[in-house]
Amino acid sequence: MPTTTRRQFLLDTLVLAASFPAFYSPLTAKADSNAPISSRNVRFLLRNDADYAKHRQIFNKRITAMPKIIAVCINEKGVQEAVTYAQTAKLPVAIKSGGHSFEGFSTNDGGLMLDLSGMNKPKYNKTTKRLTIQPGAKLGKVYEYLHQYGRLIPAGSCAGVGVAGLTLGGGYGFFARQLGLTCDSLQRVRMVDGKGQLHDSNNNPELLWGCKGGGNGNFGIITELEFNTHPAPSYFSSYRYKYRNLTPSSATQLAERWFDWMKTLPNTAYSSWVLNGKHVTVIVTDTSNTASTSLKTILAKLKAGATETLTPRKDAFLPGIQRYKGGVDPMYFKNVSAGYYRDFTDIKTLLPTICKQIAAAKLTTILQINTLGGAINNPTLEATAAYPHRAFGYLGELQTYYDKATQTNMAEHIVRDIQGMLTAGGIKAHYRNYPDVELPNWEAAYYGNSYPRLQALKRQFDPDNLIRHPQSVKL
Repeated sequence: MPTTTRRQFLLDTLVLAASFPAFYSPLTAKADSNAPISSRNVRFLLRNDADYAKHRQIFNKRITAMPKIIAVCINEKGVQEAVTYAQTAKLPVAIKSGGHSFEGFSTNDGGLMLDLSGMNKPKYNKTTKRLTIQPGAKLGKVYEYLHQYGRLIPAGSCAGVGVAGLTLGGGYGFFARQLGLTCDSLQRVRMVDGKGQLHDSNNNPELLWGCKGGGNGNFGIITELEFNTHPAPSYFSSYRYKYRNLTPSSATQLAERWFDWMKTLPNTAYSSWVLNGKHVTVIVTDTSNTASTSLKTILAKLKAGATETLTPRKDAFLPGIQRYKGGVDPMYFKNVSAGYYRDFTDIKTLLPTICKQIAAAKLTTILQINTLGGAINNPTLEATAAYPHRAFGYLGELQTYYDKATQTNMAEHIVRDIQGMLTAGGIKAHYRNYPDVELPNWEAAYYGNSYPRLQALKRQFDPDNLIRHPQSVKL
């Protein structure tokens, strides 16, 4: 997701070895006869094992859940073995691929966490121009891998995000207006269901449909994803404009102008309006070789009112996107969807009060609004994916960052208040990859009319609700 470089920028604005892995032991290390037995396919960790803490850690330090057991999966067979054990032990299953879930849905308290981060191999087919990856592959490495072939998949910017989770929730970023959502390039998945059985979407088109925006920890564990790839651009240009010490009224007026200017944004371009305290940064990126007339007009308007204009950059493609890669070390934060908007009128009456709240917040608090539209809104894609929000042109994200665990309650309170304003003001649709555990009617907010079909997939593939988290699809 193109959330600039997360906190740093926003504050200023296998091949598996043929032999057994080193941890392999045919015997459980514990005397408990009910403890799981590790194999060449999966390593089970209990809370007192030396590597437990390393594998338990996820990106959001706010989340302190402690699984009873962590299954470090080496391959697809290991996933099946872990699920079979969870069935026997009656343990709920959470799935960690990149570990980037904002609300910690990739872990749980007292259950079994499947750690798929070691399953991260990419493979590109030069004939079909398709990419096959395992679920632990992270976005930054995928961009680097595909760069040697001059290809890409349309995705975000944060290097540490798992491509699987990104895709299963929809996936958008710098290239989505031109090439569609990440899930729109998804062609096939392999999945282990809640009974430990393996499925290929080539044999079940409904499974592929569900995994395009509705597959995050809902009805199975994805073990392989296959994508169409696209030609990578030669260049990646970026522009930044800063507007300092704004009042709630002037920040709202700037947002209204930005929304208006974005109506003529070319599909090769992307923009974010980022409110941090009393300051706004507008970011624009473009992948065309030469900026179009419409983009030049927008840039001139942005520059005219800016307090500061950073020097524009035109980088080669890979270095250009890597400037937005974000941090990879775990941090404290509470980030949620701030809703989808069709245009400025959806938040016109809400924004002055929200700007006032953000300016008064005692922790770093940010409202970021990102452009959608373009290829995302292609109506012919409606029937191909569970993702239900193609009618919207913009997506908001509310972010709060802090330094100490003792500030967690304050951060959650800030987000709760602003989210409450959005809900009361009629913002009902939300992005599943920016979850909020306190969101009312989340089923409709994330999935819209797709939810009943997702429930049918849940009943088919996980009838015992083994795979679950606080906002997983219900039976």
